[in-house]
This record gives sequence, C-alpha cells and structure tokens, in this order.
Amino acid sequence: MTKKIKEEYEIVEELGSGGMATVYKAIQRSLDRPVAIKELRKTFHGDSTVEQRFEREAKLGASFQHENIVHIYDFCRAPEYCIVMEYVDGVTLSQVIDRSGSLPADVGVMIALRVANALEYAHTRGLIHRDIKPGNIMIKRNGEVKLMDFGIARTKGLEALTQPGTLVGTPSYMSPEQAMGEALDIRSDIFSFGIVLYEMFTGAKPFQEEETRSITAKILQGSYIAPRRINTDMPRSLQRTIKKCLKNKPHKRYASMQALARSLGKRVRGMDKAAQLKRISDYLVEAELIEAPSADETVVIYRAPAMGTFTRVLVAAAAGLLLCTGAIGYYSWTKTRPPEAAPPIETAPTGSVVSLPAGSSLSAVTDTSAPAGPAPRQ
Repeated sequence: MTKKIKEEYEIVEELGSGGMATVYKAIQRSLDRPVAIKELRKTFHGDSTVEQRFEREAKLGASFQHENIVHIYDFCRAPEYCIVMEYVDGVTLSQVIDRSGSLPADVGVMIALRVANALEYAHTRGLIHRDIKPGNIMIKRNGEVKLMDFGIARTKGLEALTQPGTLVGTPSYMSPEQAMGEALDIRSDIFSFGIVLYEMFTGAKPFQEEETRSITAKILQGSYIAPRRINTDMPRSLQRTIKKCLKNKPHKRYASMQALARSLGKRVRGMDKAAQLKRISDYLVEAELIEAPSADETVVIYRAPAMGTFTRVLVAAAAGLLLCTGAIGYYSWTKTRPPEAAPPIETAPTGSVVSLPAGSSLSAVTDTSAPAGPAPRQ
C-alpha cells in the first residue's frame, strides 16, 4: 500500500476492520519504527458525537503509562481522523481461544493477571472500560499482554457522550446493569472480566443466544452452565473466582481488580515475571499461533541483588562509626563548656524522690537514612 498520513506515517498493510474504524500497520518515518494506525471511517466524518468519542479515546490512552495498556503516540484530525498507537506484534486473546479452546490454568491465570493490572490502573484513575472482551486483549510474541480500545470508556473527569439508558458495549460481555442502561461503576468491568475468564478456561461464552431466550435475558437471570461442567480439569478455586465475578448483584462481586488479582495470583505464586512471560510465549508457539520470538524480543527481568555478607559488614561498620563520632562529640562538649554552679545539697528523707537538676538529659543518635521504597508491582 502507498497510502501516507501527514507524510510521517507510511501505511504497510491493513490489520483489521470494524464497524467504526480500520486499523493499519504503518512505519513512522522519523523514528523508523512500526506503529498501528486506527482510522475513523469516512461515513462517520461530520458526526460530532463519534468524532468526540474518537478524540477522547486518543486523549485517554495518551494519559496512560502502563506496561499492560497499548500506548498512544499521536492523534490526527486531517486529512483523516486517526489515532497512532503502539504496534503489538502478536495475536488477540480471541484468536487464542478460537484456536486452542480452553487454556491451561497457569497460562490463563498469567494472562488474566496482566489484564487485571491494567484495569486496576485505569480504575484508580476513575475510568470504566465498558468493553472488556478477548478481542480487546493483545498478547505479544514475547508473552507481554496489552489491553486496548478505550473508545467507549467512561470517566468522571470528562463530559458524558452517552445518553442515560443508551446501551454501549458488546452484548455477550455486558454486566446486568450495563445491559439495563443503568449507572455503572468498576464492578461492571469485573463482571465483564469474569465472562472473559469463563471463556478462557472453558472455550465457550457463558451467555449465548437461544431461540427461546436472548443473551440479555440470560445475563439478567444469571443463567449459565457451571464452568467445571464444561472443563472438568479446571481447579475448583478458579471456578469459585469466576462465579464471584459473575454475581448479578454488584456488591456480591469482588470490590476491586486488586482483590480479584490476589485471588488469581495464588496459582502462580513463586514464579517471577520473566518466567511467566516465557511460559505464555512458549504456549503460543506450541499452539502454532506465533513463531518463536527472536532473542532480542525476550524480556528479561533482573532482580535487585540481595545484600551480601561484605555489604552487611560495611553497613554495620558505618553505623558503629556514626555512634562513636556522636559519643566523642558529646564528651568533648561536656569537657569544654563552663562549669555550672553546684546546687546546694540537701539530704532527702528515706523513701522520697530526688529530682535531677534542670537540663540533665541523654542525647540519642538516630539513623536518618531513608527506608527502602516498596517493590514495583509485577
């Protein structure tokens, strides 16, 4: 393709197309790097609501700096409405499920934890995604996971573009309150995420259309097959986690993505980040969804080295020297100051309390070194 945007981006190929936009792979000339460009369809040009929502998606994404959220680089209004973003060389979770059916428990949990981290980051900034689904979750060849498409996200800081009672989102992944057009909070995303978990570990959606009942009716009634009836290999604890996400009443679900992540994280406790990413990548290769990544794509996480014996001796010696210096300084000061007039000596009666002269005190040397900061979240 020879199409260009702003002379800065040269289109290489079309990656996909949806109802409102087409996504291309392109090369950014100035930095010689691949990028993805989401271009609004011409049929929506002039629709102020759609244009505002498209621009909002760009601004929201650009304000996020998180390893599990696709980064936004640029936004254009002319000659086309476009969002320039990070190019993710990999597959969608939807493609993984279509190819593999249910995922192994450890791989699914590792992917889920990274999506949960991205959502927790967004939620703490007052944002509700409202369109959590496998098609909006990308997995890179090296195992990294990226959440994308904040096009219909709702945030407190910006004016609402959706009228009350209007349904937005993907019906199969809506929460009951979302399906009813009611006010939402972060627990709506938790319900949608529960649907994604169900699909990851069973290979099927919990709520599917039937001749006698619609998807919405099933969601409102909480009618679905227990996950372990579909996948008997699923751990019972994982089924309990999914069922809690899918509670009809928001107050019965997890209160936050952080609480949900704690429940999921028990299954991969003890594995460091590098090992988890390699496990995800290896699984994608085994499933023939990707080719093995090259060495320069491998993510290596280095841990801070533990304090060795020699380092501990140095720290102890420094602390001892500090204490000795303080003691010597205090002794010198007491020897060089002018002597005070001795107070008259009175004999205290037996059993009475003798008061020390005013000004008598002990000096303490405190360690003012700053405590180590908290370890980064994985």
